[in-house]
Amino acid sequence: MSRKLQDSAFRLLKKAAYDIDHDRYKKAFENLDKVEKIEKEVNNPEISYHLLFFKGFAKYRIDELEESLALFGKALEISWDLFSKEPEKEDYRSFMRDTIGSIGDILLKLEDPVKAREYISPMKGIFEKTVLGFEKLLESDPENPAYLEDFLKTIEHIGLCFEAGELIEDAVPLFDKKFDLIEKLLKSETEMSEHLSSLDDSLMNFGRMCEGEEYLEEEYIEEAKRVYDRAIEIYGKVLDKDPENSETKVYLSYIYRYMAGMYSDQENLVKAEECYKEALGLLESEIENEPENIPVSENIEVSENISVPKNILFSMAIADMYKDSGLIFSDTEDTTKARDYYTKARETFRGLINKYPDLLEADKNLASSLDELAELFSEIGDFESAEMCYKDELNIYENLLQKEPENPENPEYSLKLSDIYRELGDLFAEEEEIEKARAYYDKEIEIYENLHPAEADKLMLEANKADTWNQIGRLYAEDEPETAVQYHERALPILQEAFESDPTSEFFHEELLETLTVLGTLFKENREFEKAIRMYERVLEVQKQLLELMPPESCHDTNHDHDLDHDHEIDHDHEMDHDHALEHCHDLDIETTYFELGVLHSEIGDEKKASAYHRQALERFEQIIAEQSENPELLILTSGSAFFLGVVLLEKLESENKDSSIAKKYYELALRTIEKLYEAYPMNLKLQEMLASFAEQIGDIYRDADKLEETIQEYEYAYRSLKILYENDPENPKHLHHMLGALNNIGIGYSVTDQQEKGKECFEKALALNENLAKSNPEDLNPLRRNFLLFSNYANLLEEMGDSEMAKEYRKKAEELDAKLTEEDPEWTSLVEEL
Repeated sequence: MSRKLQDSAFRLLKKAAYDIDHDRYKKAFENLDKVEKIEKEVNNPEISYHLLFFKGFAKYRIDELEESLALFGKALEISWDLFSKEPEKEDYRSFMRDTIGSIGDILLKLEDPVKAREYISPMKGIFEKTVLGFEKLLESDPENPAYLEDFLKTIEHIGLCFEAGELIEDAVPLFDKKFDLIEKLLKSETEMSEHLSSLDDSLMNFGRMCEGEEYLEEEYIEEAKRVYDRAIEIYGKVLDKDPENSETKVYLSYIYRYMAGMYSDQENLVKAEECYKEALGLLESEIENEPENIPVSENIEVSENISVPKNILFSMAIADMYKDSGLIFSDTEDTTKARDYYTKARETFRGLINKYPDLLEADKNLASSLDELAELFSEIGDFESAEMCYKDELNIYENLLQKEPENPENPEYSLKLSDIYRELGDLFAEEEEIEKARAYYDKEIEIYENLHPAEADKLMLEANKADTWNQIGRLYAEDEPETAVQYHERALPILQEAFESDPTSEFFHEELLETLTVLGTLFKENREFEKAIRMYERVLEVQKQLLELMPPESCHDTNHDHDLDHDHEIDHDHEMDHDHALEHCHDLDIETTYFELGVLHSEIGDEKKASAYHRQALERFEQIIAEQSENPELLILTSGSAFFLGVVLLEKLESENKDSSIAKKYYELALRTIEKLYEAYPMNLKLQEMLASFAEQIGDIYRDADKLEETIQEYEYAYRSLKILYENDPENPKHLHHMLGALNNIGIGYSVTDQQEKGKECFEKALALNENLAKSNPEDLNPLRRNFLLFSNYANLLEEMGDSEMAKEYRKKAEELDAKLTEEDPEWTSLVEEL
């Protein structure tokens, strides 16, 4: 009876395996449930193992990964029990190998190294015992190919687990065992291709593990180099045995690429370039004058599974390697070397197209490589070469269109052509070659107009066309604003229709808001204020609609910790980037729209409405700050936005001699918010830098408006903040430089407000600070330039205080500095006559 039950169980397991392979999971689980009932009766460990394995595999296939891991963990315990008792039995060795391999696959699929380490931890003991078990088995028969191969595959699978958990310390020792096993297998007649491929995968993953900053320390680099050197030695032995083995040369070239990447991470560009040259030499040695067609390699892809000339495969790999070589120099801004390597890559691609037009003029992978190369050329400013790459890519897709007529409802190649024309348009828009950019954008639009998509896709196609009209409009915004308006107005009704059909579409609502805002700005600059108001009122309507559809909580993640006790990079330069400051969730833009409407209504003399809109803008800022009080990053961003708007308005109103009290409310709100943040995070000096920068910018505006009392007040605030920064970081010349500027402006302010003693004190402090700066870098001419201004301003103050002798002395010093600067600084313009 027991034998019949066991046979029945194995038949059911076989059916379950078939069902899983054909995605019939419900049926598979039904059969496995039947096996489970039998297993309870017969108590057969092999049935138990297979039951757990197939259940785990089915769970893996339906993406229930954690349940799958739990089942494979139990299967691992049973397989170890069987293997430890009879390691010479092939089935039990395969149980270990396959179970560990499945665990590795699932851990990689998790894409979560932390979680992977949690699962690996209880399994490590079995992994270690498995390695020892195989080593003991080999002691009985050291040359047994089956034992060697099973051990090698099992080690590879254990390594896969460690790679998933980024456990580099555990992965490295396995390489030594792997190399030893491969060397033993080399002595036999075993087919090595699969093992060499697996070794390459392991080395590639090892290289990825070594990319983290924590692995750039010397001990890790030396360990990685030792692993790579041993691999080079292994591949060298394969080539000694079979010098014509092209596949092994490819793998060997990859090792040099991995090493180049490692040295590049270390910023050792000499070594990195040496490794790339080694790799290139290996591949170039395989290029033949008259090659035969060979089957496609798995390592180098082409579009179809056909036989192709061997030269294509190796030349494509060579071009990619030239590209990688250029990247290491592009990253360090050595554009000359980067361009040289990119050019070699392009020449290689072009040579292939010329030699094998029938194969490569319709190859999507080549098109993709050319697209990437074009982007790389563009990044280093070589737009002519980028254009050539894009044109070659265009030819490929035009050939594909001729060879493979498209389905009108799925115009893959035509849309790809439109994408390339967009890239070309953007390329020359960046270079401000307006007519050339427009010609490419027009070709993109022409493709859209010739397409006949399915009804559901028509609106998206029209929206893409509108987006391109917007691109053309941007080309003319500065020199021909009327032309720009025409293009944006052509795009507007299409985008309004698209938004109304699907307001939640990010593309539709962002394009509509941007178009309305650009038109509002163009009308504002042309002083067509009524038209600008209509645009911004529509912007406000759209933003309010979006707020109802997507409330703020869907945009802001406030459920995570923020550590501001350490410095974070906060951009607070005087020329604050408005777009960057406001580049966050759409609900934050409403206050900017209120602000713009306030400014525009003020321009047409409707101060009542202007005041109402400014009040709404300030209420929005205060609401966001109150709601996000636990989110320091958002508070900084919001404060930056409020400050920028306040400063823009202050500068405008002061230059027009108008009441600027409303502007003060914006920047005072920003100051209060950052001050409170600094109280909460006193170790974050970047916040103090923001406060200093805020005060300096406001002081500059009041100084230019001749409001001396306000000027002194702001610069004194800035000086106090800068002094805190200097005391915490006395070696930083930036803080000293700003302190000097603040003291000079305070000194001038006191000088002309009949507070000469205070002014004198400020100038003397500034002179002492500048002397320290000059000593720290004697070659720097900036302290001399600053001293010239300080001596001049101090001389004027001393003259006013009646100290003519001392004033004469400082004017003489200023004249001497002027002469020195005139001689040594080609950019200096003599200012002696102004003294």
